Amino acid sequence: MKKLTSENIILNNVDVEKKIERISLQILEDNIDEEKIVIFGISDNGVIIAKKIIEHLNKISKLQSSLCKVINDNSIKYDQKFDITDTSILIIDDVSQSGKTLQSVISDLFNFNPKRIKTAVIVNRDHSLFPVKIDYSGISLSTSVNEHVEFTIDKDAKMTVYLN
Repeated sequence: MKKLTSENIILNNVDVEKKIERISLQILEDNIDEEKIVIFGISDNGVIIAKKIIEHLNKISKLQSSLCKVINDNSIKYDQKFDITDTSILIIDDVSQSGKTLQSVISDLFNFNPKRIKTAVIVNRDHSLFPVKIDYSGISLSTSVNEHVEFTIDKDAKMTVYLN
């Protein structure tokens, strides 16, 4: 893999923050009649993005939202118990590479009888190997299978997306 440099930046921190704000508005528009939504952040990056989305939602609406971390460690686990029966849920990840992780989480959450499931990512690579629909994305990229999208968060919480 190539070294991460300014030459291969797709989105800088300002860009990512703008994408998160736009995604938050879209989520609110789609959930305007809902009282609450449960958000599942996949791994650390998904949780960080989810927290930022929740902050935006809290600023612009009264939509109640709660966050649950998805731990993808050869099986799908969660950091807490939850009840999503007849509740709208949102699954958030940083990058949809193949769609495998999102598909696994969606399949698992079906067992809890949610009202509906939506997905959000900052970067959607347009060549998913698994049948998953991305409902909200910051950017869609048509990349080759040899290219890799890297989403990083530095010690100052600045987010950057690279293409290698």
